Amino acid sequence: MEQEQKIFPISLVMESMKDSGYKDAAHAVAELIDNSIQAGEDIDVPVDIELICLEETNFLNDRQSSRIIEIAVYDNATGMSPDILHKALAFGEGTRRGAKIGIGKFGMGLPNASISQCSKVDVWSWQNGSCFHSCLDISEIVKSGKDTLPIPTQSELPEAWKSRIKNQIGDSGTLIVWSSLDRLKWKRHRAFFSNTEFIVGRMYRYFLLDESCRIRMAAYNDAECLFDEYVKPNDPLYLMPNTNTPEPFTSVPGFKLYTEDDYYIQYNGEKHKVTVKFSIADHNFRKNYSEYYDDKNYANPGSTPFGKHCAKNLGISVIRSGRELELNNSFNIQYEPTERWWGAELRFDAALDEIFGVTNNKQAATAFKQITKEDIANEEDIKPSEVKKYLEAEGDSRYHILELSESIYSKLSAIRNEVKKQREGQNTKNEVTTNDAAERAASVTASKDGTKGLSDFKESTLSDEQKEQELRDDLERDGVSPDDEDMQAIIKSALEDDEKFIIGMSDMRGADVIFDVTQPAGKLKVTINESHLIYKHLIAELKESADSSYDIVKLLFASWALMEDREQNENNRDQLLEIRKEWGQYAKKMLNEYLNA
Repeated sequence: MEQEQKIFPISLVMESMKDSGYKDAAHAVAELIDNSIQAGEDIDVPVDIELICLEETNFLNDRQSSRIIEIAVYDNATGMSPDILHKALAFGEGTRRGAKIGIGKFGMGLPNASISQCSKVDVWSWQNGSCFHSCLDISEIVKSGKDTLPIPTQSELPEAWKSRIKNQIGDSGTLIVWSSLDRLKWKRHRAFFSNTEFIVGRMYRYFLLDESCRIRMAAYNDAECLFDEYVKPNDPLYLMPNTNTPEPFTSVPGFKLYTEDDYYIQYNGEKHKVTVKFSIADHNFRKNYSEYYDDKNYANPGSTPFGKHCAKNLGISVIRSGRELELNNSFNIQYEPTERWWGAELRFDAALDEIFGVTNNKQAATAFKQITKEDIANEEDIKPSEVKKYLEAEGDSRYHILELSESIYSKLSAIRNEVKKQREGQNTKNEVTTNDAAERAASVTASKDGTKGLSDFKESTLSDEQKEQELRDDLERDGVSPDDEDMQAIIKSALEDDEKFIIGMSDMRGADVIFDVTQPAGKLKVTINESHLIYKHLIAELKESADSSYDIVKLLFASWALMEDREQNENNRDQLLEIRKEWGQYAKKMLNEYLNA
């Protein structure tokens, strides 16, 4: 008789679960930090969390190179008993599963986050000085076909890791070590820490502010310490003191509180509070920004170190049980750099997870977005005036989201008017549609060149109505809904701006081009393809850096766009497009080969 056939082969299940949707290693590490903070609620001292990288130096093509080979997360919290440790690496067996308060809830964090970055995770946990060890090794599981975890064994904490932990190791705590880092995007500790500090500092800013936890980042090459710093809060509302914001706003707020309002949602027989807070940039800084810097060579407030920092914190910070889930961009006006001059925050507790559509990896609140009565009326085939009564009668959670959306949109409209007034009477040409110095440099170069191209022909021959329609069509291709109330504001802003270049991003799924070039309304629009591997493994990292690397990449693409636009012969212009496509295809194939080597 034949053996029974498993419905899900273990190798297929493990490979599928490695693709668990974590954006990057910083978000995966955050799951482990969640556990540490939750476990530290019962101790009388701040939770000490240490994120430690171990690097190894080797030679690649006769060139010395270093890369991360292990990542560890240590905490001095309550630790785990052997029984709990045995369950901790099993999917869905977390002790916080189903909790209505606190950070944890889904019981998936430790194993899910770990295997999204590595193939082996070791855990040492101790209570009253008694330490036990457990391990989840994906390669071994796939090889053996077993779907059970080994029973934890009593084991001493490895001396090598003891020496790298800075704080005193107490009678209880946990150490998690990731090895076989087959999915880690950032290969060196500086890239890993620079990205992680920004994200983790924002996620846990309230825990860092009240000093209920401290997060250390350190890197070692064998016994040599390469890096040792503590994470500072990153406040997207720019109201907190002592943050990682650039000077002069490191220790004093850069924005002012605009308003803070409480809303109440009746759900599952209980009333739950939701708080929405808004901030706005300091008026004096926007008007007299050069007074804040010794170096006066900044074209506008957005080009200053503070302005660039603000540009990386765009959106509404969604806070669940004190911890940020995401920066929600559904209310943002695309291509509008003045959006950086407001901040917003939505706060709720875990009991409202279903209302807001919180994902089990705690990276998003999928139900929270900008919606209108018209959107729902179209979906349900009813009149807009009937929407709220309909949703309330149906017990539809969109009723609450709609109420919040309308209130937020109203507040943002008022804030945007305030932001606009802050720079009235000044030359704000560079702040309308250009994001930074790269677009300006490209536009100035194009104006000095003297040669005319397709974009110049369109600019001089198209009517205002035709220009508006071209921009509308181009925005729709970028994913902006034609029903979006902000589309007209985007079009108006682009048409009024004198700059030649618009450089943005879009998820062009199915396209192999690294970037696209279009000429809507006589502009030269460069759209970087977010779905291309080059973006995911290079450009996204450069975009988060504090130096000029990202601007330089944009100028490279802009220079190609100008060459393509200036080509007078239509056949040659088509050939350049095919070359750009073929280049993107080869780059994708080579990068795939490199990543899978």
